[in-house]
Amino acid sequence: MGRHQSLFLAVSFLATSLAGCGDAATLTLSDGERRELSDYRGQWLVVNYFAEWCAPCLREMPLLNELNELSEAEGPVVLAVSFDALSGPELQSLKTSYQMTMPVAASLEGSWPFETPRALPTTMVINPRGNLVDSHQGELKAEDLARWQAQYWGD
Repeated sequence: MGRHQSLFLAVSFLATSLAGCGDAATLTLSDGERRELSDYRGQWLVVNYFAEWCAPCLREMPLLNELNELSEAEGPVVLAVSFDALSGPELQSLKTSYQMTMPVAASLEGSWPFETPRALPTTMVINPRGNLVDSHQGELKAEDLARWQAQYWGD
């Protein structure tokens, strides 16, 4: 292996190692409240990226609302994340317009266990230890949620 290749591998390894040492995973809710991923430790978390201009995103909102209502009993915490850079008041209005019962985040910052999706809708499942265990790209269906419930947080 040449000297340049060795140097490149060493720098790549260092950059990859440091990537996991970034800032804490945080989020800002539509009402301005700041939270951290660690606030959800011990709970299942379903993170759904959506946008108002995304028809499949809006079609799956009733399912996410149902899942959110289940979370009050024995299900996961549901968090909707706006793909677009909207202000808190714009998100609050959107939340009201589409009858979203789950918290809506304006943004995620820091070291989350996934990358920002490139397609919408995209939904991630994070286990109680804060690790990504599943994801779904495209519109969620009732059978997707039933599978997750059977596999992860339910009987």
